[in-house]
Amino acid sequence: MIKLSGSRFTDIMPENLAEQPEIQALAYAVGRQVEKLLAYADGARTYAAIYAVPEKVLDLLAVELRTPSYDENFSIKVKRTLIAESLLFYAQMGTPAAVNRIIETIFQAGHISEWWEYGGKPYHFKAYTTNPAITSDDVEEFKRVLGTVKRLSAWLDEIVLDLSTPPAEVFVGHWIHTGDFITLRRATM
Repeated sequence: MIKLSGSRFTDIMPENLAEQPEIQALAYAVGRQVEKLLAYADGARTYAAIYAVPEKVLDLLAVELRTPSYDENFSIKVKRTLIAESLLFYAQMGTPAAVNRIIETIFQAGHISEWWEYGGKPYHFKAYTTNPAITSDDVEEFKRVLGTVKRLSAWLDEIVLDLSTPPAEVFVGHWIHTGDFITLRRATM
């Protein structure tokens, strides 16, 4: 079996063709391009294996890709998702879709509401989350994250923590008991 790496096309050709200088030059040029292609394929394999690489490699990939909203303190699951979607974030940067994707990726639940949906001022929006674990520190992080992906002309009005629950069913019952008398006696000692 012939390995593609380090091989020449002259190795698989008949001798009368392989000895011609033009064919040797062509095989050399094609061989160099195949080597470059294989090197690029090895680099692509790292990007495809994001869900298997160690955390240190994720931090380096985030720097290389300039992953938006990345922080070394995020959980490894969030880091992997951010790096895997870096190119998508750059393609959607400044759109509500990018903001929604970042909110869902980092804070697990939430969305934005544009100004026309709630009667606000033009170019304003509200962010909603249903994650009850959000703290005041998370709110500051939330603002930092939104600042990296939102339009520069868009303004955040407020962050709303939506903890609504589904409507509860109310059951009412009653009990009537008649016919028995209870006599109380005082105990004497």
